[in-house]
Formats: sequence, structure tokens, C-alpha cells
Amino acid sequence: MSSTPGTVAPQEHPMRPRPTRTTLAALLAAAALTVPLLPTATDATATPQATPAAEVDALGLVPQPASVEVADAEPWRLTPTTRIAAAGEARPVARALAEELRTSTGFRLPVPARPRPGDLQIVVDEDAAYTVEGEAPTEESYVLDVTADGATITARTAHGAFNGVQTLRQLLPAWVGSDRPVTTDWTVPAVHIEDAPRFAYRGVMLDVARSFQEVDTVKRYLDTLASFKASHLHLHLADDQGWRIEITNEGRVEGDTIDYTRLTEISGDTAMNERGYRSELGRSGYYTQEEYREIVEYARERHITVVPEVDVPGHTNAALHAIPQLNTERSLPARDPETGVVDWNGTAAVGYSALDELHEPTYHFVNHVFGQLADLTQGPLVHVGGDESHDMGHERYVDFVSRAVPEVRETTGVGVMGWTEFAEAGLTQGEGYWEGSVVHYWVGSGDWVRDFVSKGGKAVVSDAGRSYLDMKYDPSTPIGLSWACSGDCDYPRYYDWEPTTVVEGGLAEEDILGVEAPMWSETIRGEDQAMYMALPRAAAILETGWSQAEDKDVDSFSTRLGALGAHLTVAGTNFYESRRAPWQWTVAGLEATVRKGRAGTVDVGLVAAPGTKLSADGTALVPDTVTTDGDPASQSVLTEPLTAVLRCGTDELPVTFRTEEPRGELHAAATYTASVSGTFDAATDCSLETSAGPTAPVTLSLGRPVVEPEPELGEPTLEVQDGVLASGQWFDLSVSGFAPEQHLDVLLDGTLVYRLHTDEQGRFDRTALVPRGTPAGEHELVVAQGERRVATTITVG
Repeated sequence: MSSTPGTVAPQEHPMRPRPTRTTLAALLAAAALTVPLLPTATDATATPQATPAAEVDALGLVPQPASVEVADAEPWRLTPTTRIAAAGEARPVARALAEELRTSTGFRLPVPARPRPGDLQIVVDEDAAYTVEGEAPTEESYVLDVTADGATITARTAHGAFNGVQTLRQLLPAWVGSDRPVTTDWTVPAVHIEDAPRFAYRGVMLDVARSFQEVDTVKRYLDTLASFKASHLHLHLADDQGWRIEITNEGRVEGDTIDYTRLTEISGDTAMNERGYRSELGRSGYYTQEEYREIVEYARERHITVVPEVDVPGHTNAALHAIPQLNTERSLPARDPETGVVDWNGTAAVGYSALDELHEPTYHFVNHVFGQLADLTQGPLVHVGGDESHDMGHERYVDFVSRAVPEVRETTGVGVMGWTEFAEAGLTQGEGYWEGSVVHYWVGSGDWVRDFVSKGGKAVVSDAGRSYLDMKYDPSTPIGLSWACSGDCDYPRYYDWEPTTVVEGGLAEEDILGVEAPMWSETIRGEDQAMYMALPRAAAILETGWSQAEDKDVDSFSTRLGALGAHLTVAGTNFYESRRAPWQWTVAGLEATVRKGRAGTVDVGLVAAPGTKLSADGTALVPDTVTTDGDPASQSVLTEPLTAVLRCGTDELPVTFRTEEPRGELHAAATYTASVSGTFDAATDCSLETSAGPTAPVTLSLGRPVVEPEPELGEPTLEVQDGVLASGQWFDLSVSGFAPEQHLDVLLDGTLVYRLHTDEQGRFDRTALVPRGTPAGEHELVVAQGERRVATTITVG
């Protein structure tokens, strides 16, 4: 996208056939005149022949690169003496990679400016002129060369170099994402990869309005999506159920009397109050402007552009609930005559709310909110929503959009994006009306979309039935909806669609800015559930945005996804272990410390094995292929239970496995820890040997083991907001002293009314709800987790 306010740059589309090796080598040699390059695959004596597809698929690269050649040669090995060389714009990319690899490898991995043999070098050269088919390079293109003598990532921009790093990470062992050092074979196969994206916009949407997601959750979501080369994060910041971004009164125009702080003060406390898993209440909360800037900067460091959305003129119940000046005789729904505002709504109802398009404060509100959002984001787009304004009627809706969009463009100086419906406002307008704007197709008229792009706009395509991530995988999925996709909504359906043809009548390639995978949160609570619904389907959408149409193949994607599952497992990223992917597994050893001559239990290794469950006695990892045990069927490449022993010389000790998060109906199998019990008299090198064949080195040292103390929960506590509460009111509630990341039952006078969820410290500290219809008087409020409970009395007036 262009950085010029209000414009969107045309997308460059590299052609498919790859450049000749001679041409590429010459271009890299030209770059070497200014930056020293390590030996690359192009320097090899024998040029690799076309690589069989199965061999490429086995690498587990998602999205599929434009061109991959695997050499029949020794791999590159990451060792304790390896360095990551980088200069100029490449240094931040190199430093970030080095920091991650230090954690998992335990190696020093310095980041010097110049390489030596055996190093990884990352080069950003703005004059480089290479890409797929020798076309002009795009901002995101890169070349990755790996030989036994070293590895080189070359790109014209830091973004391209970052993309090359994501490919390199997938080529490394899955343990690259480990949060502790492991012992494994840190190698990368000898490959030559040339790569560039099909579309510039490859996005995902996170709805934090209906149920809030914390800053750290959004950061982890960004980390995961960056690994699949996402370029945009669309944040749905406000809807009928809640308002999630702080807006200040600074910069109000003359005559604007709205107190914008009420948006978060009042509607930051509300959320969904139905449809949660096990009746969990939607999560309230909001981002301060400082926190939002933190998210934007975190995304920018990963070359992801944030697109903020506040939906107008519909989906505005939360704004109407907070701001009296927005409520008129024409705004919808009707305001309460006593309070002057509409009541909050935590249901999944849509289409009933609307701003008054004839009311001047409406436009004060719209321009002020989007002006601050644009200043906070410093990006090329703001998203005005514009969908499902059913009760407003056609004429009123078109009148609103016709005035609001030009004003927002002038106020913000950036491009305006909106859902399919907002294209209707341009049907009677002339050529160039939508210049710099983006229509976000989800359903609706193809004629509107084609009219939109004919008048200067671009399209982002989200086929609701094949890209909405909140749809159930199948009818048994405990969360999710089914209005856009029902029956089988696993990743093959989300992979098998084409952006140019999904809009009725079709779109030209050059009219499409890209694709997006939206995830609405009517039923989704917290990070684990969001990740579970997003992956692997978001990866399928992102490959659609990256890879050329003729390169897409669902069987290939399944194979590559199966190889990548262990990476997600090791990183602690939840996902749906589809029965359609052949999930690979991997083992790594640990360096452990034992007390000489003392009997004890010691952790000796880790196993990542998606699609398996722990046996009842903990001695085996069992392929989980049934649906009768409370979780979905899966498909591990393991066909028999996996057992292991620790072999130290002639001694052999049986291994027991454990996991902190067992496979369940909404959780994939976590990484398993392998441990042994015994007495050790000397430091020794051992081997963790599995029944399926692969082994891992284990080093046992003598000393005093570091024992992490079990956290003490202490006595449970409960604090509630002071004063008399009202029926249907959201109120402050804080609890502590419960098991972390578990559900809490909330009972009113002995009746379960809903559930909450503790954080990593076993606390809950946000707003809860007095159920509607609660009679006046004193009531016993109990928060319980099994036998552990705490109670207080609340007064309802």
C-alpha cells in the first residue's frame, strides 16, 4: 500500500515461472559488490534438478513458496559457534531471530555486521533486482539459500527479509519455538527458495468487541500469524456488546459536547452474556491508548499493519448506551425515557441498532473517533464497518455513508474500508468516487463490488462460508456458529476457494488487494478458544493470499500442515487437530541436573505429538482416532502407542510422560515431558530412545537440581463493587486464590448463573453481571471451583 494519505497502491503480481539459476546468481553477485554474501546453493557444483513435489511437501512450509529446490547435499548445521550476520535494515530482523534461537538452543548467536563460513547472513539490499521469474521485486520478496557452508536470506526490504526468516524457522526443527533449551539436531536442509506473495493484503480479523482479548493475547496472536506471513490484523474494536478502545476528549471541534471517555467507562464494562463455552460470561475490558499503541508497534515490528474498525452506522448499541447525545427520536433502538440512552445488549442480535444520519452530533462522533484511531494507528486504512444496518432502511443508510465516508477520509487522511454494503452508496456516483477506498466483501451483490472497483477502489475478499473462522468445524464443535458454514467446515473447505471468482460475476486480479479471515466472538472466550477456531483454517486463508492459484493443492497443504503441527505444539499455540492432516511428531532431549547417589525423578526430554493422548498410567502416548472420549478424532502418523526409555551406557530406565494441558474438546495435545526415576552416581551422556525409532541426546550433570516450588493458592478472596447494584448491571468483581486458567462457577442464591475464567495467576479481575430479573434485596453471591469457594452478599435495588 502507498503511504500517501487516502491512496492504495496497485498490487505487483510476480509471474510464476522461476528465473534461471544463472540469472539469479548474477544478480546475487551484483549485490555482493556492496554486501559480502556467504556461499549459496547457486555456488554448488551441481545445479539441483526439479524437486519432486512430495519432497517439497515434506519440508512443511506454509504458505507454499513460489519456487523450492531441494539439493541432494549436506544440510546447514546451527552450532554453538554460529553467528547471524546482518547490517543496516537487516539488523533488527537478525536480532529478533537471534533472541528467539538463544532461548531454544542455548547458543550465544552473536549478530556481527559481516559473516564468516558457517553463519547465517541476512541481507537487505534495496538495489537487488531478483524475484520469481525475474520480474521487478516486490516489497516482500526474498531469496533463501542454504548449503552446508552457511545460509543466506536476501531481500530488498526488511519486510522481505522477515518473510525469509519465517520460512527458515519452519525449516528448522519444531523446537525452535521452545521456551527452554533443548538438545536436538539443529539442521536445515540444503534448499534454494525464491518467493513473493500473490496479494499485498493477507489479513485476519479479531473481534474483541463482543468478548475482550488482553494485550498479551493479541501479541501472541500476532506472533502466530506472522509465522504464516500475515500482513494485516483487522481489529473489530466496537459493536453492540462493548467498546474496546479509549477515546479522549482532546481535539473536539467547536460545538461537540460529547464526553468520549464514557465510551470505555460505561461500554468497556459490558460484553456478551450468552453462548459462551460452559456458560462462560463474555469478557469485558478495553485498551488504553497507550496499550493500543503498544499493539500497533508490536505488529509493526512483525511487518503487520493494524486496521482498526469501529462499525457505523449499525452495530452501535454500545456507543448509544454510553453517549446520550447520540440518542434521538430517529436513532435505533429507542432510548429509555428515564436514562436517555439505550440499554446495554449482550445478545447476538444484529441489525437493530443505528445512528441518526440527520443528527449533527453523529458526525462529530464519527469524525472524532476515526480521527483518533488514525492518529493512534498511523496506518493506511481505517475500517468503518457499514454492515447489517437492517432496521435503518436503504435510503437512510445510503445518506449516512454518502456523508460519513468522505468526511472520514478528509479527517483521517487515509483510505476508508467497509463491508460489502457500503459499496451501495457509490452506485449513483461518478468515476473515481472510491479512489483510495477498499470494499471488504463477505456476502452480497457482485455488481456493487465491481462498480466499486470500477470507480477507483480495491477489494479485500472474505467469502463468509469459506473464511469466517468462528464457524463450527462440524456439528460437534462445542463453540462457534453455523449460519455461514454448516456440516463439514474443516480447513479443506477454507482452502478450496479462489478470490477472483467468489464474487458473483468475478473480479480481475488487479482489482483485489487481498484476502482476510475474520473471526467473530459471539461464542469465543479467551486466547485458547480463539486459536482453536483460527488454526489451521487461518493458515489456509493466508496461503490463498500468498501462493499463486495454480500452486494450490489441498493434499499438499495437508501434508505440509501435518509437518508444521509440532511447531505449533512446541510454541504452546492451541489449534484444532483435524483428522485430515497427518500430524508428525518429534522428540528432543534436555540437560538435567541430578544429586549424586540420591534417588529422584528427573525430566530428560520433551515430545511434541499432535493427535495423541496420554495413557492412563502415563507410560505411553496413544494415537487418538475416536470421538467417543470427549474430544475430536485426529490422525497422528503414529499408529501404535509411543513408549520410551532412557539409556545410559548399559543401564535402561523406563520413561513416564506428563502434560500440563491434556488433549480435550477445545484443546490440542500439549508438549509432553518425559521423566525417569532412579539413582545416579556420575555425570553421564544418555539417550532418550523411543519405540518408534527416533532418539534424542540427554546430558545428566551432578549438582543440586533447581526445583520449582508448587504455587500456593492461599485462601480464596472475593471483592465486589461497593453500593447497591441494579438488575442487569455489570459490576466490578475481583477474586484470587483459585487454580489458574480454570473455570469458576458463579452462583446467586445457590443457582448457577454463569461461569468466569481465571488468569495465569488464578485470579479474575474485571466486570461480572447481575442477571436481569434479579429481585431487589440481599443475595448471596458465591464463586466456586470444585470444593474451593468464597461468598459475599450483594444488595440489588
